[in-house]
Amino acid sequence: MEYQLPKGTHDMIGTQARLFEEVSALMKQIATIYGYQPIHTPIFEHTELFLRSVGESSDIVRKEMYTFMDKGKRSLTLRPEMTAGALRAIVSEKLDKTSDLPIKLFYLGPAFRYERPQLGRFRQFHQFGIESVGVTSYFNDVETIMLGAHILQALGFKNLVVKVNSLGDSTSRDNYRRALKEYFTPLIDTMCPDCNERLAINPLRILDCKVPHDQELAKGAPKMDQHRSSEAHQYLSEVLTRLSDYHIPFEVDSQLVRGLDYYSHVVFEYHLSDEVGKTYGALGAGGHYDKLLEELNGSPLAGVGLAFGLERIVTLIDKLDISPDFSHLVDVYVLPLGEQQLPYAFATATLLRNAGLSTDITYETKSIKQLLKRATRAGAKYAVIVGEDERKREVVTVKNLDEETQEEVKFNNLINYFQSLYGHHHHHNHDEGCDCDDGSCTCEGKECECNEDGCQCKEHK
Repeated sequence: MEYQLPKGTHDMIGTQARLFEEVSALMKQIATIYGYQPIHTPIFEHTELFLRSVGESSDIVRKEMYTFMDKGKRSLTLRPEMTAGALRAIVSEKLDKTSDLPIKLFYLGPAFRYERPQLGRFRQFHQFGIESVGVTSYFNDVETIMLGAHILQALGFKNLVVKVNSLGDSTSRDNYRRALKEYFTPLIDTMCPDCNERLAINPLRILDCKVPHDQELAKGAPKMDQHRSSEAHQYLSEVLTRLSDYHIPFEVDSQLVRGLDYYSHVVFEYHLSDEVGKTYGALGAGGHYDKLLEELNGSPLAGVGLAFGLERIVTLIDKLDISPDFSHLVDVYVLPLGEQQLPYAFATATLLRNAGLSTDITYETKSIKQLLKRATRAGAKYAVIVGEDERKREVVTVKNLDEETQEEVKFNNLINYFQSLYGHHHHHNHDEGCDCDDGSCTCEGKECECNEDGCQCKEHK
């Protein structure tokens, strides 16, 4: 029997897996710059957590959750999103009562939804997100939106626009639900079965329907801004003003409601288009929530969060041939020209690895052209070529694969050579001599001295 992947899952191997890791690392790095701390929560939680947080009217709860009974007859669910688990952890660990506010957390891990697989969307997917809990300030919303834009721009995405709406406060939403119910009730017999359920449970969800006929009807529905309180309108206005101040491209979308029931006030999505206007939908989304932590038996603290699906991001990077500004996946690729050069090449690779340089080596005997292509495919910045002549003279040829330049370097000076390229200097113990001979001076290290910048030759001062 040949075992196949379960529907809606996928493997990541080699280049794609490395791209996934690099995207993940960049997201974490930017979140850290903004003051966020990592959090890890269980992959499964009690089902009730998602019923109370995500909301019983959401498609996630109604149709997409992986729920099972464990051997203790407890209903558990594989997490369909990660906000609920993060906020549950805040309450469980009493962070809402003991931590300085806001509590700023980021997470990355697998989530699960039983939905129709399509390009970049899977039943098991990885979600990166942030939550900032404990401060009711429109600046918190603005910072969150800016962080998401920062990530996407750093990944190389252009032609981004943030679609923004406000669901208002609880009074505004109650008024709006009544207006929507009044509008859709005479039309509901012509609409899809899901919208029939949504009308009874939460009419706001109808605006999120993907059926074309229902979308057309929704265009004539009352708009939220007609029912938004003056306070909620002012809150949205402040957010939009700050986004404009910081040159974040946005547009107000009055039909944007998001697929989760816990949002209030500002909700947003990051949308992508290309130079000719083709749209690729939402890359990520988030919003403000007033009551979610309190609903989970925590303190009455507001929060705001956002999330990206990593598979969708990685798929679009590949599809659109975007070149994110990552540091090279591999610093150096060592290329022995023939089996006789393998021991010398292996010693070279070991030397570089021990110095902290990400180094790969091939053991195949191919033409130099084929080997250089391999190094380029691996994402290396430099190739270290080891031929018979290099081995006999105890040198190597270092080729810059970006600039198509190369030079010969002594084996004993290889570490200092690469450290100078990467902006580092060799530091030795105080009882050792200064050995910074880099070929650029004639003293062979004898006239060099050390300071806080490393070893330097006197004749260069």
